[in-house]
Amino acid sequence: MNINLKTFLIIALFLMVTACSSDSSNSPSDNSGNNSNPGYGSGPGYGSEDPDPDESTEGLTQLFDLVASWGEEGENSSYLEAFNSPNSIAVDSAGNFYVTEFNGDTVKKFTPNGELIKQWGITGDENGEFNAPTGITVDSFDNVYVSESGNSRIQKFNPDGEWLATFGEGLFTSAMVIASDSLDNLYVTDWGNGRVQVFDSEGTHLRTIGTQGAGSGQLSNPTGIKVDISDVLWVVDRGNHRIQKFTLEGEFIETIGKSGSQAGEFSTPTSINFDSARNFYVSELGNSRVQVFNELGESLGEIAPGVLDNPHGLVFDTNGSLYVADTGNNLIRKFKVK
Repeated sequence: MNINLKTFLIIALFLMVTACSSDSSNSPSDNSGNNSNPGYGSGPGYGSEDPDPDESTEGLTQLFDLVASWGEEGENSSYLEAFNSPNSIAVDSAGNFYVTEFNGDTVKKFTPNGELIKQWGITGDENGEFNAPTGITVDSFDNVYVSESGNSRIQKFNPDGEWLATFGEGLFTSAMVIASDSLDNLYVTDWGNGRVQVFDSEGTHLRTIGTQGAGSGQLSNPTGIKVDISDVLWVVDRGNHRIQKFTLEGEFIETIGKSGSQAGEFSTPTSINFDSARNFYVSELGNSRVQVFNELGESLGEIAPGVLDNPHGLVFDTNGSLYVADTGNNLIRKFKVK
């Protein structure tokens, strides 16, 4: 019986998050069972440009205020388009942000205020088409790179969405999330193979980092990935419920976190990013939260407890505002530092 890759991924994600929920049954913050599609939500978006006063913001965090929830159909639909499983976000040099839609097979480009500028992509496997896009990054020239788990490849576009190149075909089981370094080299998590594939900006394959497994420097279903200001590669080792750090050449540095629901523990982590103070932020499916840590790895708390449902991508704009892909609610959330 033939099952397409997107269906397989959704079933696999469901089984993984269900298992995490069973293992963390004592955790009050484990909301994974509330979504019929735990990996990538498929229900309608609920939200507004301003936080709902009934959706209490008291105690959301000591660091951030929720200032916008984008993606609602209705009142703001003239410029805010509803999302279909938003999962990855990137920001360009002008502060515009790009969102991939896992189920919509589309990339959408917005102004910093949430006004839709451009969208491109339809379902398919030709150049400029997508099958389950899961990652997006922008290089120093504002070119846009999209990784696809369904087509297991990378596509490169100019800032207006015009296709430039396709590469990586045959090197992935499933190309998940993508990040770039200061030289515009690209780092792509390879879900099924437990590794990271590295390319230059033209698509030439440079090296492979990590191997399948649970030991130090090994990976299981890696997803989120980011290069920090010190050129350290951080990989979200989703299947092992931890973060691993490597040099850009692939030498293992250290492991952060373990499975659980307490501060500093993770349940199916998905994405990672950094603010200008070198604090790092990790989103989790199993605990439906975003945790904040200082550069030493000490917990600083959570962002929006009880608000997010299966959060994925995280990104900061040029003003220090944080955008979160609230995948289960089909929204993009915007937070500002208090």
